[in-house]
Amino acid sequence: MPMPMPTADRRLASPRATALVLALLGLAAAPAAQAREPALPWLQVVRPGHSIQAALDHAAPGGWVLVQPGTYRETADATSGLVISRSVNLVGLSSPAGKVVLENAGGQLNGIAAVPAAHANCMGCHSSLAPPFPRLPGVTAASIAGAPTIRGLRIQGITIKDFVNNGLFTRGVDGFAIVDVHSVGNRNYGIFPVSSSNGIITRSSAVGADDSGIWVETSTHVKVTHNLVEGNVNGFEISNSEDILLADNEVRGNTVGVASLFLPDIFHVRQTDRHITIRDNHVHDNNKPNTAREGAILSTVPPGTGILLVGTDDSLVSGNLVENQDFTGIAIADYCVVVQGGPFDCSVDPTVTAGYVAASEATGNRVKDNVLVHNGTNPEPGPFAFAASDLTLLTSADHGNCYLGDSYATFFSTLGVLPACP
Repeated sequence: MPMPMPTADRRLASPRATALVLALLGLAAAPAAQAREPALPWLQVVRPGHSIQAALDHAAPGGWVLVQPGTYRETADATSGLVISRSVNLVGLSSPAGKVVLENAGGQLNGIAAVPAAHANCMGCHSSLAPPFPRLPGVTAASIAGAPTIRGLRIQGITIKDFVNNGLFTRGVDGFAIVDVHSVGNRNYGIFPVSSSNGIITRSSAVGADDSGIWVETSTHVKVTHNLVEGNVNGFEISNSEDILLADNEVRGNTVGVASLFLPDIFHVRQTDRHITIRDNHVHDNNKPNTAREGAILSTVPPGTGILLVGTDDSLVSGNLVENQDFTGIAIADYCVVVQGGPFDCSVDPTVTAGYVAASEATGNRVKDNVLVHNGTNPEPGPFAFAASDLTLLTSADHGNCYLGDSYATFFSTLGVLPACP
C-alpha cells in the first residue's frame, strides 16, 4: 500500500553544525550549490513513514536531505516518484544492513526527475515518456532544450525500482554527482542525464532496461566510473555528447556493452559526438537478445556487441579487456554506412539533414592497447554477420581512425586493413 504522507521531519541547523554532521558521514556538498535561504531548513532527516518529497520541497537551495533506510513509495506526483527542481543534496543513508529504496507507488513513469522548475511537469511537454518521447502539439524541441539550469545536485545512496519508463532522469543540471544509485527494472532508461554538464556517475548500477542502463545524452564534461551495467539492451550509451570519460566499469550480459552514437534525431540539440574516452573497462559476455522497442534504431543493432562507435569523432578506446561477445569486440562505423538499405537510411529518414550527413562519418578515433579475446565467433544471422570479429571497421575511408598495440585474433575492415596510428 502507498505509505502515508505526513510532514517530513525537518531540522534546521547552522552551516557549522551541518558541516560537522556531513564530515562525520563522509559527504561533501554538491558542486556550485547556491547560497542558503535562512527561512528554509539546511539539513533534514527523513524516516520511514515520512515523505522525501515534502523534505525536498522545503529544502534550502544547496541544503541536505538525509534519508534513513527503508522502502519509500511517494505519492505526491502521479508522474514521478520524486521531483527535484533546485540545487539540493539528496542522500540515502544506505549500508549493508539496510538500503534506501524508492519504489513505484503505482503507474508512475519516472523514479526521480531532476529538472528545472519550468519543466517539472513532464506531461505538460510530452504525450509519453517512453522513447521517442513524443511532444505535445505546440511544444518545440528548442523550448525544452533551452530550459533553465539547476546548479549543483547530489543524489546518493538510493535504489530506484520498477518505474514504467525511467529510473533517474536529469535535464539542464550543471555540476552533479550521482553516487551509489542503483536502477532496477526501470523499463526504458536507468540513469539518464540529458543536456547536463560537469558531473560524475560513480559506484552505481543499472539492471534490466529495454533501452539503455546508463545513458549520457547531449551532455558535456561527465565522468562515468566504477559502475556495473547488466541485463540491459545498451549497457552504456553516450550520444551527441562531448568530453565524456567512461572508465573502470563492469559491463556484462547486455545486448550491446558500450555504444557511443552520433544520432540525427538529436542533432538539433548538439551537433557533435566527440572527445569520448572509453578506457580500462571490463566488457564481456554481452550477448543478451535484443529486446529494444520494435521500430527503434537500437532494435537493428546485432546482439553480441562489445564497444560500438557510430559517427563518433576524435575519441579514444584504450586499455579495455573485451571478451566473449558473439558479434564484435570493438567496432567503429560511419552512421550512413551501417543504416544503408534499412528504414533509417540517410536518404529516406526524415530526421537526417544535409548538415547531419556532412558530419556523420566516424573520424579521428584511436583504438589502443586493448585486449580482445574470443569475440565474433557466433554472430546472429543478419546483414552484418559477415563483419563478426574482434575488431571491426565499417567506414567508407580511414577518416583518420587508427589502431595501435591491441591484442586480437581476428578483424574485419571495409578498407582491407586496420590503419595504424602514427
